[in-house]
Amino acid sequence: MVTCTYTVPDKSASGDNYYGQFICNQDIIDYFWAVYGFNGNKEYWDDGFGWHDACNTNLPLARTFNACYLLTYSAQDYENESWDGPMLNWARRYVRNNIDDLRSLCGDGSAIATSTKGECVNDRVELYLGFFFTKSVPGRAETLVHESRHQGCYGHNADFPSGSIYGEGNSGADSSWDYNGAWMYAALYLWWFAYEGARTTSAMRELARQRGNIVIDNCFATHPGYSI
Repeated sequence: MVTCTYTVPDKSASGDNYYGQFICNQDIIDYFWAVYGFNGNKEYWDDGFGWHDACNTNLPLARTFNACYLLTYSAQDYENESWDGPMLNWARRYVRNNIDDLRSLCGDGSAIATSTKGECVNDRVELYLGFFFTKSVPGRAETLVHESRHQGCYGHNADFPSGSIYGEGNSGADSSWDYNGAWMYAALYLWWFAYEGARTTSAMRELARQRGNIVIDNCFATHPGYSI
């Protein structure tokens, strides 16, 4: 990568070796590029980010494609995207509908990803090194769901609670589960994936369960009272 410095973690542990075997297909690459916000953004995915090497799971593009694969195919009946069904079925539709500008950047280490939306701005989601290299494949899918909720006009409305790993009193939490914000969408998606995820491994479902409980325990001003 031209300007970024990073270390590629254990790809078996993160799920990149498992999912990476499925994404190296031109039809799949073309589909993801067209529908998940990459189209028109070659400049953000070129120059070492992976555009010229889309199957290389050491690079950000393929690692993002892995998350797109998980989103797309983890429901047993993945062709059913009905809003009336489980979130595992319609999450990919929600992400597609809400993120139409997805960019890869180094970042300054202060965030995994950011969502920008509003009047007189270019609505977009930016992904940073932490997204690609500190999160597992289920965690990256969670982040896409989270940021798509922000693009759907749901900002955070509370401070993190006592004992939160994100810093007690810092802004960025959701007030409650019933607020239906980005953290609720993230946790709910991980919950569904942990228990009904298809075309995956038990290790990936367990990572989703663990991450879901971290979100539940740390990201709501009022604890939802749930545990996955």
